[in-house]
Amino acid sequence: HNEIVLYLVFLHDNVHIVSYSDSGTMCKWNCNTGLLVGEPWGDKGEDEGEDERGEIIALVISPDGKTIVCGRYDGSVERWDTDGNMIEDEWADHDGGRVKSLSWSPSGDYIASGTDKGMVLIHKAESGEIEVGPIETKHDQVGSLAYSPSGNKIASGGWESICIFDTKTGQLIIGPVGHDHDLDSIALSPKYNVLACVGDQGIAQLWDTESYQPLGEPFSQDYYNRLHHVSFSRDGRYITHGGDNNKITLW
Repeated sequence: HNEIVLYLVFLHDNVHIVSYSDSGTMCKWNCNTGLLVGEPWGDKGEDEGEDERGEIIALVISPDGKTIVCGRYDGSVERWDTDGNMIEDEWADHDGGRVKSLSWSPSGDYIASGTDKGMVLIHKAESGEIEVGPIETKHDQVGSLAYSPSGNKIASGGWESICIFDTKTGQLIIGPVGHDHDLDSIALSPKYNVLACVGDQGIAQLWDTESYQPLGEPFSQDYYNRLHHVSFSRDGRYITHGGDNNKITLW
């Protein structure tokens, strides 16, 4: 990328990544070669001017690996396939708030959205109808969301804290748990009891989701490279993150 990497997701073949940068485009990459696959796609259609919905500020992939969901600055949510083709039926119901974060339930039936007003909504994935919420979190804004592998819990990340809620009732289970640095993104491992957090000063930290304690020291730290997004591979063996240095790093 020629601009800051804001969001990225692993595709389920464990070979490709789709990323979104500050330039307003999404790109598909081959992890084995580091090369771009096809052409970038983004905020403008062929016959359209500037997109009035604003930039994409949240990005997540479906459990079956076929659909990418994006949240926009104006509070709308839209769906794309992994080759850059937009799917119809955009929806929005966020009381004027911006969609800052998204997370897809493991079953694929629900999508959770978090806003800049500290609110979480759980929607039916096909229709966008609200199933649970609004859930009032302890955060000023919900910068990141992550479903547990079982789907019965969801973790939310604010600037300096993490909360965990029951996805059926919206009740707070744990938190807020304090964090030493501003958080931009969290991800739950699909295989292990591990939560990854990234954010300010290039901090990347792993947490045990049973004890809610950090797992050792941060495995990445760079004061001048804020990390904006973190993602686990489908088998839980790898973590990738992107940030202000315009690079995607694989661990």
